[in-house]
Amino acid sequence: MTHEAGEPKKAGVVGRRDVLSTIGFWIATVASAAILGIPSVRFAAGKSLEQVTEHWVPIGSPDKLTPGDFTSVVYSFRLKDAWREVKKEGLIYVRSAPRGGSSGEFLALSGVCTHLGCNVRWSKDASRFACPCHSGLYDADGAVISGPPPKPLRQLETRVTDGVLEAHI
Repeated sequence: MTHEAGEPKKAGVVGRRDVLSTIGFWIATVASAAILGIPSVRFAAGKSLEQVTEHWVPIGSPDKLTPGDFTSVVYSFRLKDAWREVKKEGLIYVRSAPRGGSSGEFLALSGVCTHLGCNVRWSKDASRFACPCHSGLYDADGAVISGPPPKPLRQLETRVTDGVLEAHI
């Protein structure tokens, strides 16, 4: 089945040279697309692929908190990347240490139920959080008491900066 120089090829027979040329073409095409395409996608996406590392929400003066009782704080801020601006809103419950406890201790909990994201409500009389959507209950430390929530309320880091209590979202 060897062909002599000058002998015409038979129809339907592909030579080794044709196969290697085709493979080389496709390897070069894919490599070129990757070399040019990946930086282009990254350029087009801009900062939208980068996550915001941290955002501290001001709660207020720690002196205005009632020791041992929760205060609800509604927050709102805007996050902006290269292409879009997003408004973030939420609810935080924060309490200071009860009287006699060490000063400077705060507990900040996200007000979002871990089941489906409804806002929970603090009941001072029952000393627990209740989710109105599916009857989930949490204790005063955010642990699940009953209902469908799979996890406790998210505890937020706090700090005091220039006399203002802040929570890390």
